[in-house]
Amino acid sequence: MPILQLLTPTRYYLLTPLLVYINTGIFLIMVLTGPGFLTFDMNHWANFLGANVGFLTLDGQWWRLITSVFIHGGLLHLLFNSLVLLNVGMYLEPVVGRWLYSLLYVFAGIFASLTSVWWHPNGASVGASGAIFGLYGVFLALLTSNIFPPDVRKAFLKGTLVFVLINLGIGYMIPMIDNAAHIGGLISGIVMGFMLLPLIRSRLQRLIREGRIRMHQT
Repeated sequence: MPILQLLTPTRYYLLTPLLVYINTGIFLIMVLTGPGFLTFDMNHWANFLGANVGFLTLDGQWWRLITSVFIHGGLLHLLFNSLVLLNVGMYLEPVVGRWLYSLLYVFAGIFASLTSVWWHPNGASVGASGAIFGLYGVFLALLTSNIFPPDVRKAFLKGTLVFVLINLGIGYMIPMIDNAAHIGGLISGIVMGFMLLPLIRSRLQRLIREGRIRMHQT
């Protein structure tokens, strides 16, 4: 799908491109208010009143658990997270609906940040990848159920598993990547996906009956 189409909001695909625009806007504000473009130093993250800096978060600045999800450490960080968010969002958002999608994103992001603080309380982290891993976790939960026809399940399950495992492997090999947040987000997404399965199944069946979503089964 062309990138411009992925960045164009529609009735059933609204929050995913909106999140990309919000993250990009915050990144531009950071560029205009301090040094950095390809990368930012930790002091700029902290001074921006949003990074998940362990000792500050644990000292009562709990808003950092969610604000850190909307801050990125540099241009490549933002671009990569935007691409993977668009990739999962174009399939998941129309199925779960924008309001549930937004809650899943926020709660996965918070749980990812909590896991990060627990794993390295003296560290600092930023980025949407924990929340995005949460969305992939929800998608995995749905793909391992019978909510989708078998051909749809097969088409996406293998690719999603490969993506998750490769990125967790990369995070394991590169110390600066916050794999704790990735794992926390992924686990929270899987749990939320299974918990909300009846609600999502009901919505999906209604959309199929109304002809708003079409699925092919072999």
